[in-house]
Amino acid sequence: MLRNGRRLVAVGSGFETKSGRSKESSKLLIYGITNFDLVEIAKSNVSISNIDVWLGKDKTIDVHVKEDIYKTIKKAQKKKLKVKMIYDGPVEAPIEKNQVVGKLKVVYDENLLGEYDLLTLNEVKRVNIFSRLMKSLNYLIWGDV
Repeated sequence: MLRNGRRLVAVGSGFETKSGRSKESSKLLIYGITNFDLVEIAKSNVSISNIDVWLGKDKTIDVHVKEDIYKTIKKAQKKKLKVKMIYDGPVEAPIEKNQVVGKLKVVYDENLLGEYDLLTLNEVKRVNIFSRLMKSLNYLIWGDV
């Protein structure tokens, strides 16, 4: 069954008649369509967020995942779905494109549904030695990244 771009498949066996199998499969499909939603978490190669960069020519860098992430959850239970970015930051330059800098965790009702690598969308070059020295002093004095 295809509805709103979402495909559900029901598999049944052990029925005495073909019409019995069709009827029960139809019930299963209707249950799935009416009680569950497909939630888009992230699209591949599209920026999810940005994270701070230390000693880089840019102050932040965009991060993404390499695959589309969708999860099927019960309707009216979306508030139990949590998406967390886990990384040690700020990330120190130089940073390469598609470098793994952390994890994206998808949690539903305290259960881990998936963990995905957070990748950088582009690269960030390191600032020159004089700028690094100034930024380090600024950090020591003011605590400012």
